[in-house]
Amino acid sequence: MDWHEHKSKNEIKLIYKKLPGFHSLAIGVFVKTGSRFENSELAGISHFIEHLLFKGTKTRSCNEIKTAIEGVGGSFNGFTSTEATCYWIKILDKYLELSLDILSDMIKNPLLKQDDIEKERNVIIEEINMYRDIPARYVHELFDNLIFGNHPLGIPISGTPETLSKIKREDLVNYINSKYTGKNIVISAAGSFEENKLKKLFEKYFFDIEKKEENKFEKWEGNKEGPKVKLMLKDTEQTHISFGGFTYSFEDERKYPLALLNVILGGNMSSRLFNRIREELGLAYEIRSFVRQYQDTGIFNISAGISSENLEKTMIEIIKELKEIKTTGVKEDEIERGKKFLISQFLMGLEDNLEYMLWIGEQKLLKRKMENINEIVKKIEKVKKRQVEEVANEIFKKENFYLAVISPKGDEDKLKNIIGDA
Repeated sequence: MDWHEHKSKNEIKLIYKKLPGFHSLAIGVFVKTGSRFENSELAGISHFIEHLLFKGTKTRSCNEIKTAIEGVGGSFNGFTSTEATCYWIKILDKYLELSLDILSDMIKNPLLKQDDIEKERNVIIEEINMYRDIPARYVHELFDNLIFGNHPLGIPISGTPETLSKIKREDLVNYINSKYTGKNIVISAAGSFEENKLKKLFEKYFFDIEKKEENKFEKWEGNKEGPKVKLMLKDTEQTHISFGGFTYSFEDERKYPLALLNVILGGNMSSRLFNRIREELGLAYEIRSFVRQYQDTGIFNISAGISSENLEKTMIEIIKELKEIKTTGVKEDEIERGKKFLISQFLMGLEDNLEYMLWIGEQKLLKRKMENINEIVKKIEKVKKRQVEEVANEIFKKENFYLAVISPKGDEDKLKNIIGDA
């Protein structure tokens, strides 16, 4: 087995992997809450809390937390995603207890000073405004809203200035008390440590968190309603596009042929879109495709930055490539290269103990059944050409096409006709 597991009486789960040859330990606290667990009035509260938990506890100031970790050469951070929040530390193995002490203190005893709340509220609002001024990033926010609408999956992880301005300290306290509970927490560790010591310290620092119930979210039950276009006119140097549609959840076995399709289409510099759009036609400096998956749905996406004069031409060429895959299929050598790329990137990524810790922690938090390294490699290797083509024919349809654009000029009707010609 790639890892070992342990569970406390309050149902907090510990998952860990000893990695030989390491001096360091990567350890993280995962909480099953993110933007899709929020209602519209509290949009952004998970991310807001993540920021605030670094601002001090009832026993440590913000500076004391930073000095305790960085003063012994460690690093620490956190992140909020659609379905999870994580706080992590990477440090030498002899500071295992220090790490668990600080992480548990942060999630159990946050100070939440009103002054810190107001300062961090302003920081996040400025962060939102900054990203809105970066079309290459903001166009994906427009895409999410276009495809998911007012569902929590369509609302930015950071929330909006309007929702953040209304969140009170009482909301923050209530949210932590209801979401940061035993059934919704996973502790993940990878690197160098003594196993029995890890388990004892885990029990010592996390035993007193209430178990409560598993956090729930609003499932996605929407239909494909494309082709749809959302054009935001803005005086920008480049036109930015975010184009795609629905795919499968990370529980769906079709994610493996989908991953292979993504590599072939736009996942690297050997891909069809990169070769055609950039190398042959010179329409874009960068064009890529990616897949994002959740517990109950997923999306595929193609993004690019182009000149506004080339917007319609670029979309015509993208649609041509998608139709080409549907009509003539993919080649065996593309399949083999894609498999080697996927497997190599996956295995090389896990050579970093921080990445390994994040990988097993997120799996344990969100998946019904975890997959180990060998299982994943074998499933990639077993993907057939036919399966990749079936996935392409299933998702590359006009009713599953959504296009968000930020550009100084454009015609929504023309763009809708282009992506509807699938």
